[in-house]
Amino acid sequence: MELDEWEAFRACAIEELREKQRRLQDDYGIGGFARWWFDQETASLQFFDREGCLRLDTSFNDIGSYSPLSHTWKWAWCNDSVLPAMRQAAGPLRELCAVTVLAAFHREDPFEVDEGEDWELAASAVQHLGALGCYRTPPSAEASASILAFMAAAPIALP
Repeated sequence: MELDEWEAFRACAIEELREKQRRLQDDYGIGGFARWWFDQETASLQFFDREGCLRLDTSFNDIGSYSPLSHTWKWAWCNDSVLPAMRQAAGPLRELCAVTVLAAFHREDPFEVDEGEDWELAASAVQHLGALGCYRTPPSAEASASILAFMAAAPIALP
């Protein structure tokens, strides 16, 4: 892939992610939940309302993590804090290196990214995985933001 082809691919992936995120918000209320929780062992990402009731249960693939403090990205497939099964599920993202001109898709060490480049990497990953969209967990002083690709979603019926 030449540089101009990469730019077109990137722009398409970003626009596609915007549309997918809008659909997730419209269809499932992503962005409006009071609390979230995820479990690497079950690959389950759950969202709860203000009363603590589960409203959305999704399956996910871990894409990577972004540290706003150091402005660095680390792929899930090489992150020791990600369980082995989740790292294996993220392995296909390495294929993006063969498709694009960017070595960033096969770097095992954290690497610096500019503001917004984390979403560009996430958009490329979501497109490559055929995911429904993604969720960026809020970062804390101790932890980076995890970027999780929605693979399936199941809304929970109101009682």
